[in-house]
Amino acid sequence: MAKKKTPVNALDLPEEAFTGAAEVVNFDDRISRYTGAKKHSLGMRDHLQGDPGEEARQAAARLSSCGNWLHFREYYTVDKVRLHAAQFCKQHLICPLCAIRRGAKTLAAYLSRWQVIHEERPDLKLYLLTFTVKNGEDLGERHAHLMRGLKRLLARRRDFNSGTARAPWTELCRVEGGVYTQEVTNIGNGWHPHAHMLAACTGEPDAAALSAEWQAITGDSFIVDVRPITGDPVDGFLEVFKYAVKFADLDYAQNWHAAQVLKGKRLLASFGCFWGVKVPESLLDEPLDGLPYVDRFYRFLQGQYQFTGESPQEAPQEAPAAVFAPLSGADRQALESHRRSKRSPRTGLAGVVGTPPDPHKLE
Repeated sequence: MAKKKTPVNALDLPEEAFTGAAEVVNFDDRISRYTGAKKHSLGMRDHLQGDPGEEARQAAARLSSCGNWLHFREYYTVDKVRLHAAQFCKQHLICPLCAIRRGAKTLAAYLSRWQVIHEERPDLKLYLLTFTVKNGEDLGERHAHLMRGLKRLLARRRDFNSGTARAPWTELCRVEGGVYTQEVTNIGNGWHPHAHMLAACTGEPDAAALSAEWQAITGDSFIVDVRPITGDPVDGFLEVFKYAVKFADLDYAQNWHAAQVLKGKRLLASFGCFWGVKVPESLLDEPLDGLPYVDRFYRFLQGQYQFTGESPQEAPQEAPAAVFAPLSGADRQALESHRRSKRSPRTGLAGVVGTPPDPHKLE
């Protein structure tokens, strides 16, 4: 029987870069998710404002301005929406909005690598491996314990594969490459750090053998889960690229403590055929160059993101100012025809319409 998936909170998913939420039809859900994330970050800001420490003060100030406005571009001829500009605090351990964007960018990069791997090695199958350690009151100590265990397990794989004398076999030798992240939760019985690894394997790792290895390495932990990814590979990537801190399971004080402990730690690593993936630093979406678009500008007002109707050039954006070229008559007719065929309360709003400028005319 297939194992039931653990229910997830909307704040604990990286989202749109891979699930089609970048499409026009899912745009309202995307805005709702961003609204929930922004509300949570403001709650963290309020909590930190009661902390006398300078680090907390600075973090709160950055949270205050994060995501106050969002500038989207709707490429109406292909029904796609891209986040073109925004202001982010990039504190992904305490800001769900930045964590959403960071997770989406990371997942998109590794999913793209998997597509290349799968084309070259169709024999490889994806498995989700989960490694846990015993709960404890000291998050720093428990996290370090998890990291030591993973390093020893991966060292065994490396030594055996390289032919090191007397190196023991490990179930990870079945893994051609993998990417893993660490996550921490605390639901009342101590800190629970664990790691999710997406592994491309030649054969299914033996869960019982891997559990025995893990207990021998850690000395106190034997719970290991091995689950094949049988459907859409996105499901496995979603599980791996959830947030390092599970916002829905932590109160603000726990969240801030976890962020301080984990700050500067390497929470994502890869090896084998997944090694070397570059994740863009920018939290914005990649534009669809050469396609006409409609600009949509949102501000966070009265507890939610609202379409304001203002021109993006009126906003203090960090990104280069948008340059608009007038639509041709044919393009404008195509837009109006498209809108009439897909009329909804949202798409009926006015926007700033433009097409990418001819770079030769800007010189």
